[in-house]
Amino acid sequence: MAQGRAIGRFEAALGVVGLLALGISYVLLTGWNPVPAVLDWVDRLGSLSRPEPAWKTRTGERPEYAMVSGRTVIVIMPGAVEARQAGTGDEVWSRAVPWASVAGDDVNAVVVVGRENRRGFEVIDPETGAVRWNDDSAAGVWTYRESVLSMTCPKSDTCELTSRAPSNGQVRWRTALPGAGKVLAGLNHQLLGSRELAASTVDARVAAPLDLPSMLGFPLDGKVQVVNTGTGRRVGVAEGNSNTRVVVVGSRLLYSTAQRKGGQCRYALEARDPSTGQRVWRRDGYDLRTASGAGCEQRRDPSGGGGALAAVRGDNREVLLSAVTGAELWVGAAGEQVLATDGLIALVRAGNGKAVKAIDLGVRDTLWQHAAGDGVEASLNRNAALIIDSGRVRAVEIGTGRVVVDVRTTARVVGCGPDSIVLVSGRTIGLLPFGTIAS
Repeated sequence: MAQGRAIGRFEAALGVVGLLALGISYVLLTGWNPVPAVLDWVDRLGSLSRPEPAWKTRTGERPEYAMVSGRTVIVIMPGAVEARQAGTGDEVWSRAVPWASVAGDDVNAVVVVGRENRRGFEVIDPETGAVRWNDDSAAGVWTYRESVLSMTCPKSDTCELTSRAPSNGQVRWRTALPGAGKVLAGLNHQLLGSRELAASTVDARVAAPLDLPSMLGFPLDGKVQVVNTGTGRRVGVAEGNSNTRVVVVGSRLLYSTAQRKGGQCRYALEARDPSTGQRVWRRDGYDLRTASGAGCEQRRDPSGGGGALAAVRGDNREVLLSAVTGAELWVGAAGEQVLATDGLIALVRAGNGKAVKAIDLGVRDTLWQHAAGDGVEASLNRNAALIIDSGRVRAVEIGTGRVVVDVRTTARVVGCGPDSIVLVSGRTIGLLPFGTIAS
């Protein structure tokens, strides 16, 4: 009898193997991929947050980030963009595009989209989906609150940079830039400035569109071409090397140098006027975290935001430096860490890891603080401070410290508007109005 049971189990196992083989053969012959369907089914099983959003819906692709503009939520996805009603989540319009971004400010925002297999871009009304204006020749484009910048390169060694009003495309200025601009093709190619400090669970584009800096540094042919964004005038040119990183922050050209001496990297930071090349200030011993490797090679741009640079002082204290004056805007106590800054406010994790503080950099005073865990992350945009901590997301009014959203969720924050935040899990997207607080 035992032998019979063993034979029965063996036959059952053969049956399972046969079914698996049939399934694999079907997948190979038909090209059917069951994984997306399984993931979608898993997405539908759970709630997006506790409390639930005002609405949630499914999108065609997994959203990367979103922007709330007036009565519309713009959802950016790989290969597509769509608009949904802010009140209901119903789809208003959608388009298949290679890339998309948002420019302009708040209710006057527009959607900038690329064209399939073609140069140029189109600018779309967020509420109707109608094309407001277009550019037929641009290879690269950068989107800001105040401007849409586009680069056209009619020759291999010469480009033209144009600034336009986001709402109607009115040309404000044009300027010639020497160099091969094809390396800057596409959407919002990284320029030579500071990297935004951002939480890994919050897309950095949640703060988009960003304010247009007074000067931008375009990397062309190994040099930094500095452009005054108010006038369009090319005000200077600079060049770095493996041990000196040159970036443009605020109205300054910053030279961050790291040299290996005595088995350690020795740091120097110098700011120059782009127009004259004259030194404005210099500080030694401040690590901007731009160097890596045995030879102290400069491989990264410094981090910060809004003209403030995040650095580590020689005594291992974290600090924020003004790019304009070199002054210390904030000096952290032992163990304190900067999580986010816009140059005016800084979100700082307390030295004991149990709180997040908002610091007014102008008066160097604490505005408010909230309890948090060791793994807390934070992000800052003009509408709210976002605190993400152990499956909990809070949106906090920057000026008052009042919590306007407090939910339990493992979803990502992909958007923050004047009165709501947007969450995404898989292909499920939902909107949480300010005032959504867990009981």
